Amino acid sequence: MNILSLSLIDLVGALVGFTLTVFVFSYIWGDNALFRIATHLFIGVSAGYVAIITINNVILPQLIFPLLSENRGEMLTTLVFLVFGALLLTKMSPRLARLGNPAVAFLVGIGAAAAIGGAVTGTVFPQVGASMNAFSSGGNIINGIIILLGTLATLIYFHFGTRRKKDSVNQRAIWMEGLGYIGQTFIAITFGALFTGVYIAALTALIERFGFIWSLLKDLILSS
Repeated sequence: MNILSLSLIDLVGALVGFTLTVFVFSYIWGDNALFRIATHLFIGVSAGYVAIITINNVILPQLIFPLLSENRGEMLTTLVFLVFGALLLTKMSPRLARLGNPAVAFLVGIGAAAAIGGAVTGTVFPQVGASMNAFSSGGNIINGIIILLGTLATLIYFHFGTRRKKDSVNQRAIWMEGLGYIGQTFIAITFGALFTGVYIAALTALIERFGFIWSLLKDLILSS
């Protein structure tokens, strides 16, 4: 970064980014006014951005424009969803909250169906296909066994059809308990890998911010 080659807008943006970065880093010494200013600015800008995206991509094309169109089918469909949206607003009132139950049921049903369909077609079927393909070639037989064992053991770990208490009549079999512990190990390894990925991403962002501050300060000192 060269301060002298930056335009006025880029220079102001760099200074604002530097100031807000310092404000956020001030949380090291505890909650303070500078950190709260940066947090409020972030929430306000994020809310404004989401509002603009919602208006331009949802409200105008999905609500306003269909109501103004000459297609009666689109108008009727939009009116139905408009009624559902109005019923959702009744959830803010304890007296009228029951009126919003059909809209909530509709949203929950559609959301659950989409989530289950996405999980089956996007996770279960590809996982089964990958496990089957791993056994198709001799070189990947070990990987196939590990994938199959991890999948089955993880599913067995989440088997809640019987209780795990020792004094229960419906106690799970010993072999199922053993596979459940293996599945628990696979889950722990997965969570560890996910945490490591998140930590590396956060550390990369921290290094980038430190590099930005150092570069800006160095350029400011050299240009003065």
